[in-house]
Amino acid sequence: IGLPKIDLLGIRALTVLADTAEAIRATLDPDFDLQDIPLDDEETAVQLRQGETVGVFQCESSGARRTLRQLKAQNLRDLAVANAFFKPGPAMGGMAQAFVRRYRGEEKVNFLHPALEPILGSTQGVMLFQEQVLRVATEIAHLSWAEADHLRRGMSKFQADEMAAMQQRFVSGCQEQSGFSQEQATTLWEQVMPFAGYGFNQGHATAYADVSYRSAYLKAHYPAQFLCARLRDYGGFHHPAIYIAEAQRLGIAVRPPHVNFSGRKFTLTMGEIRDWRSEVLPTQSPISNLQSPVLWMGLGQVRDLRRSAVRAIVWQRGIRPFTSLRDLLSRVELQKKEITHLIQCGGLDGLGESRAALLAEADDVFRAGNANQLGFSFSLGLQPQVLENLAEQLAWETAVLGWPVSANPLAVVKGQVADDVPLRLLPRLRNQKTTIAGVRLPGWTGGRGFYVGDGDSYEIVQLEKTVVAKIKSWVPYRFTGFWREDAWGNGWFEAIGVAVFA
Repeated sequence: IGLPKIDLLGIRALTVLADTAEAIRATLDPDFDLQDIPLDDEETAVQLRQGETVGVFQCESSGARRTLRQLKAQNLRDLAVANAFFKPGPAMGGMAQAFVRRYRGEEKVNFLHPALEPILGSTQGVMLFQEQVLRVATEIAHLSWAEADHLRRGMSKFQADEMAAMQQRFVSGCQEQSGFSQEQATTLWEQVMPFAGYGFNQGHATAYADVSYRSAYLKAHYPAQFLCARLRDYGGFHHPAIYIAEAQRLGIAVRPPHVNFSGRKFTLTMGEIRDWRSEVLPTQSPISNLQSPVLWMGLGQVRDLRRSAVRAIVWQRGIRPFTSLRDLLSRVELQKKEITHLIQCGGLDGLGESRAALLAEADDVFRAGNANQLGFSFSLGLQPQVLENLAEQLAWETAVLGWPVSANPLAVVKGQVADDVPLRLLPRLRNQKTTIAGVRLPGWTGGRGFYVGDGDSYEIVQLEKTVVAKIKSWVPYRFTGFWREDAWGNGWFEAIGVAVFA
């Protein structure tokens, strides 16, 4: 009747794009505009073909990344096809592998019946989009538009007698009107049946693909700004720890919250970072077009730290950086548990000899009453040097922030992992029995799979069915097994043995 249908979708990926653009304008290019992103960028194409799309909208899961590799995706159209192809309908229609081979030019396109060519010609003879289901139903099976739309909405809602009646109506329509054999008509029904109710329309897939492509471009060219925006939005498909691991894989330093650098959410600093003693901090990065990016966790991540306290910290350090614990407490009113948690997670690193020494100093401050009283009417004796070990640091960070940030827990047992293969080298050892070491990162990848990281890289580990073990997050493990790859270049480590470090 001439009325347009508009879907208004509130997707967080749009906020990530906007935040990334704002970060780029603030740190690198004041004139950057999302609308100026070219749609034929080679670096983006390489990233898509390789499935290096952690953080990229609609392209993050293992299955979605596998689809990108299978299709050798490199542009907007490929992403629209990948978005549609990854839905259950096309994947379950019995033509998935044929579609991949045809899309890659490895198999000649053929059609179940010549009448399908005008409908399926643009998608290698395979149904991908809802519009194609509607056209097959109306033009080939000669169903009414009402029946076709009912089919599109989902046959899973049909009762058994309704399903039988619809199948009979569909098959007979194909035979009587379009010259299909009964076998061809039944095959076409079997291809349509799993698709209905589980597919994208083409406009939807293309709109999503546009967001996906721009996300991929930003990650390819501005990874620090992009991952900072993703983390500021509290992650996406994955746990934030995965995005932190991805940043570290790309050579971007990630550090705990700090009173002199962090905002309420994740904060990005670029170039030379001068500390409270006016010394340049060494933060070199291998990323060619970025100068020393550092991602600082947000102060809002610190357990029990009030928003009002965060605002006061950010306001006061804008006047001048904090130079000591007493300087902080003389300018910002903090409760004892707040300052304790800030110290434990690394929020005052560099303002004292160690976190343990700062905790001891904080105890003296609060015993004295307040920082001003301490500074003007109470004299401290010399504090003995107190140093916490790395295990204590990481335990504090996990308790206060939710996960360790200063180092991978594997560093605690680094003396025991000298003979283990670094995760980054696994693709060179395909099908060779290998031993690796790492910690399980939060989240899962489907089935018995999960991510394991060693602080430099991270990979999927799949437990072989005979392995009975409960793998806890953030605990160092040694895995014995084989690096496997499928025909499309998707890799994972098949673990046949697991041991926890003593």
